[in-house]
Amino acid sequence: MDRAARRTPPRMLGVTTYALARAGRLGRARMAAMMGGRGLGLWHFAVLSALDDSAAPPSQRDLGARLGIDPSDLVDVVGALEERGLLGRERDPSDRRRYVVALTSEGRVELDAVAEQAVELDAELLAPLDEDERVAFAGMLRRVLDHQEGLA
Repeated sequence: MDRAARRTPPRMLGVTTYALARAGRLGRARMAAMMGGRGLGLWHFAVLSALDDSAAPPSQRDLGARLGIDPSDLVDVVGALEERGLLGRERDPSDRRRYVVALTSEGRVELDAVAEQAVELDAELLAPLDEDERVAFAGMLRRVLDHQEGLA
């Protein structure tokens, strides 16, 4: 009998939503520990990633809306990243009431290092799956996520 079956009632193991949530909590805890070792949190990684794939520096408000981060929480996240030199924040020249934020070269180096560690963590978490299964699982998970975000 596998470890999960010993701890989890069989009826719960038959509920995919439960298994997905449980695996997500365990993965999130491992990711948070990895990020904490770098002095960062998951929101820091999300902000750096969003800035990396932005065509132009977004406003702080637009960044928060995109990521679903409460504006007051985003101020703290952006402030911490700015303090470390990982992003720059300045007044929007077209609207002085807004701030625009951009990834710095130091931020890109840190983001690349975090992303590399995340790939290693993914490999550990998905170790029971072979390469084809990992690719299929990731694709299915993205489709489920896309569907759920569309409902939200």
